[in-house]
Amino acid sequence: MNARRWKIGDLAAATGVTVRTLRHFDQIGLLRPAERSAAGHRVYTGDDVRRLYRILALRELRLPLAEIARSLDGADLRETIARQLEQVEGRLAGQRALRRRLLGLAEALSSAQEPSIDQLIDTMEAMMQAEHFTPEQLARFGERHRELGQDGFAQRLQELTGLATEAEAHAGRGTDPADPAVQDLARRWTAAVAGLAGGDRSVMSAIYGRIDARGPEAATKGILSAAAWDYLRRAFAVGFPQ
Repeated sequence: MNARRWKIGDLAAATGVTVRTLRHFDQIGLLRPAERSAAGHRVYTGDDVRRLYRILALRELRLPLAEIARSLDGADLRETIARQLEQVEGRLAGQRALRRRLLGLAEALSSAQEPSIDQLIDTMEAMMQAEHFTPEQLARFGERHRELGQDGFAQRLQELTGLATEAEAHAGRGTDPADPAVQDLARRWTAAVAGLAGGDRSVMSAIYGRIDARGPEAATKGILSAAAWDYLRRAFAVGFPQ
């Protein structure tokens, strides 16, 4: 197996992974082929294939690609799994809360009663929480909003807007995400998001989950473009110091 080599199309066909995905993994440094052909084409070795299957196995657990990269490159997988388990349990709690509220609405409707405004509001909040945030995360995010105040919160969003514009400019120029200036940008972005979330990593994870689920422009109300988010993710994958 170690002597065998795969071109990108052959590996895609053998594993069911698209060529586009393999190229993306290469671009973000998650799976870089060990060799290149004389014409510059990607050539994968047996070790590359084994790493790919580890990536796919961890992706089945819905781990973010950055977490997968850190786990494969020496980070404690147990801590990564524990964080993911905590998030899953939080989402399950949110789903159970939503179920209780939906049952209450169904009962009100079946008894020919109009649901109260409070019931409808509670159900809408539970739907939002179940989709992206646990009740605890939403409470911490709301507490942080109150700590910052309206002006402080607006300043944080303004800071993120400037950083997103900076990321989009680097993407347009084709700056290498490993460039020190870009790595500094990635640090400042992470620090700004941490400030918005009060340093709570689970809230930060929920924010990023919302961006991935809804798309960067919709999730951030236009602050973050798709191009800027894709570029920032590539910068994160390089592995700047936390």
